[in-house]
Amino acid sequence: MNLRILFATLLLSSHAELKAQEKIQPSDNNTLPPPSWEQIRRVPMSDGLRAFWNVAGGDNATNYREAAAHGFEMVDLLSTYSDYPGRQKENIRKTLDTNRNNPWQKPEFFERIIRRNIEQRGNQNAIFVHDIEFSFEEDIDKAWADPEVRAASRAMNREQFADAYIREWATWFTLPCQWTKERFPGTPIGIYGPQPFRRDYFGISGKSAQQIDGTHHSDAELWQHIDSFVDYYIASIYVFYDKPDSIFYMAANVEENVERTRRYGGKPLYAYEWLRYHDSNKKLAGQEVAPWLAEAMAVLPYFCGARGLALWGSEPKRQGQYYHALPVFMNSLGRVSDLAARIASAKLMPDEPAHVLWKAKSPLIRRMRVSSDEWIILAVNPWQAEDATCTVEVPLEQGNITVELRGRHSEIFHRVGESVKRL
Repeated sequence: MNLRILFATLLLSSHAELKAQEKIQPSDNNTLPPPSWEQIRRVPMSDGLRAFWNVAGGDNATNYREAAAHGFEMVDLLSTYSDYPGRQKENIRKTLDTNRNNPWQKPEFFERIIRRNIEQRGNQNAIFVHDIEFSFEEDIDKAWADPEVRAASRAMNREQFADAYIREWATWFTLPCQWTKERFPGTPIGIYGPQPFRRDYFGISGKSAQQIDGTHHSDAELWQHIDSFVDYYIASIYVFYDKPDSIFYMAANVEENVERTRRYGGKPLYAYEWLRYHDSNKKLAGQEVAPWLAEAMAVLPYFCGARGLALWGSEPKRQGQYYHALPVFMNSLGRVSDLAARIASAKLMPDEPAHVLWKAKSPLIRRMRVSSDEWIILAVNPWQAEDATCTVEVPLEQGNITVELRGRHSEIFHRVGESVKRL
């Protein structure tokens, strides 16, 4: 294989969780092979709504081709700090294992490695995602107390230092974006890593808005220096648990990110998803998500303010179509595809915040207003049993309507005039 092609393939398949995923071979309860692409419906998007395929594996060429034919766009995901040709001898991320408080201490190979990685990118017809994930000391007082860091900042006082400190850490993310735009000026660029509101599972439910902002204040401080360098936002909503809370965790994280980006303008947000449970949950690691969660993942982001989603995955030793859950996901996503023009132009109405509904163990309801007599409604009650039903009232301009929710299904209803259709 041509070394350039091989290198680009390695970069494309990289991700922060890739190494952990390679150590755990995915195990599915279903012993039958996953359905083929021929058995899966197509989901062409339009009018600004998008769906991306970012799954790499043992049969990349076939799956990329089939995914594109089924309505997905491609993602060029770059492990920005990696040093694959050098066997990670100049891996930028590794230098941060011993440096959490000095953003002015970049390794001498910082720019060279990043520019080389950008140059070797694989798919120039895809959106570009920099995968940059690391943590740094967020306690300003601790950083200020370090004489070496304080000297590097050249700040005269703590107030100047606080601004300079966060601003300099932001350059670890913005410089790669800047260099990518210089090399590929027409390519949309985003970052998987920091978010305007970083992924938070238990930190939303049961907390006041003030407590949430206190936990995530540094997110906003950092992001104000990043925003002008990206063309879209990413909210990571990988699923950790097979339980009702997962619905509200996903909704809350998308909505919190959308809310925090309003001040910057109208750039789209895309939700990053994985059809397997996150491997930090050792009990479910490697298993595909339950069908009811796959169904929700496909539609929920669009009803929480996202303009698209990206399926990520790493299947290094698998051939063919990888997932038993993909047909369920695609059938569910097809409901958005079928109404893409209407959903894209609809106004997302204010509803009870997801974390409030989570605490109350209430159904999640989200309303889109197309016009005074046309509405699209998402409603799901994950708290009830799979074989149970319940009814909920949905307030609309022309009066309330009552809809039936079946089990844990993510129901979508389309009301036109007096007619209400379950999709």
